[in-house]
Amino acid sequence: MRRLFLFEGKKVLKKKTTWAAFFLTIAAVIGLYFFNYSIAKSNHQGNIARLDYIIETYQKWVNDTKVEKEEAEKDGNRKKVKSLTAEIKRIQKSNSKYITRKENYINENWHKIYKEQIPDLHDWLDNFNDQSRGYEGSDQNINNFTSRATLEEVLLIEKNDVTPFIQNSIYTPYLPTIYDEFTGTVKETWEQETKRYATTGLSYIYQLIQQLYIPIFIIIGCFIFANNISSDTSNKKKGLNFYFVLPIQKKKLFIAKYLSGFIYTLGFVVFMLLVPLLCSLFTKGLGSFKYPVLIYEGSEPNPYNSEYNILDPLKDQFHFIHLSSYLLQALLLSIVLVIFLYSFYYVLSLFVRNPIVTAILVGIITFLGLKYPAAYNPFTYVDIHKILNGETATLAFNPAIDLQNGMFVLLGIGCLMTLLGYIRFSKLSN
Repeated sequence: MRRLFLFEGKKVLKKKTTWAAFFLTIAAVIGLYFFNYSIAKSNHQGNIARLDYIIETYQKWVNDTKVEKEEAEKDGNRKKVKSLTAEIKRIQKSNSKYITRKENYINENWHKIYKEQIPDLHDWLDNFNDQSRGYEGSDQNINNFTSRATLEEVLLIEKNDVTPFIQNSIYTPYLPTIYDEFTGTVKETWEQETKRYATTGLSYIYQLIQQLYIPIFIIIGCFIFANNISSDTSNKKKGLNFYFVLPIQKKKLFIAKYLSGFIYTLGFVVFMLLVPLLCSLFTKGLGSFKYPVLIYEGSEPNPYNSEYNILDPLKDQFHFIHLSSYLLQALLLSIVLVIFLYSFYYVLSLFVRNPIVTAILVGIITFLGLKYPAAYNPFTYVDIHKILNGETATLAFNPAIDLQNGMFVLLGIGCLMTLLGYIRFSKLSN
């Protein structure tokens, strides 16, 4: 069994196409990392330029007011001189805040930048009156839930002194939530200003998990490593005939092929997660495990009819966990997700036998399955981020959609898929 397993592993490593796909994927991951980093850097420089413009504008106002004051002094208008003197001091005081903020942005002194935001956010929430203030001067308001979550995140970032995500804004670093209901151009502006770009390795991994990075690379890994039986049963190769003339049990052969492909796929996904961390050592470093991650606690379902379920931004609660806890949970769910998707791909490949078609079918079925969230739908758990932060459970008003159930469902159905694969393999080998 051990020799058979090692033999299957060596067969994979001897294929030039395997190495070509592997290195192309690494190149894509590295390119994606530095592309994201360049956008983050560009946004950061844009924020500094925006502060420069504000400072120059304030200075112009000061100069214009000084000229006006000199004319008032010539005319002997003491009342106007006194008023303009007070106006100059007010403008200079406001300008000094932006000058300090610019220096903090240049030096990336996030602790001071976020500390400056806290009093304003506290005042905002203390005077909240169901609707709060409009966003960007519009009649569309920032809800109470987003306001509370933003304040709590700012407090934790300031307290833990961690590097935040870069946003396209020099004002309040809003945390977008599922409670936001903006429409039209206001929605576009909101999404543009709240879109976040990581600059450290750990926060970049967090960002990638939100973008379905892990399931995508699981499917790519399956495409590279999970076709060892289907390729051997093709009309051109008929490689299984080699095994059948040897005293090898079918069950051992299936296990060896299945496990060799699975271990390579799992290793492939883990390695692709490590690549951005290695890249970050050449930019801003790994970052902090203490970065706060928002967790939704959900809404109470309507006792009369599920049609009347509604999110309540005033009453619904949340909490934050450290990025370290989030990544550990993501790792656990990722492992069982590899088991499920690999087994699903493996079974499908025994029927289709065309790797490209199989990968496309798995991708389509997987992402269609995401649209129907249910506690016992394995595809629900493909979006790891929305499971771990409670978004899927909150929107579905189903607290059973969680990490624990996800692991049981994925593992259970993954094992059933493996059994189905063995049954199909037995029929192919007869």
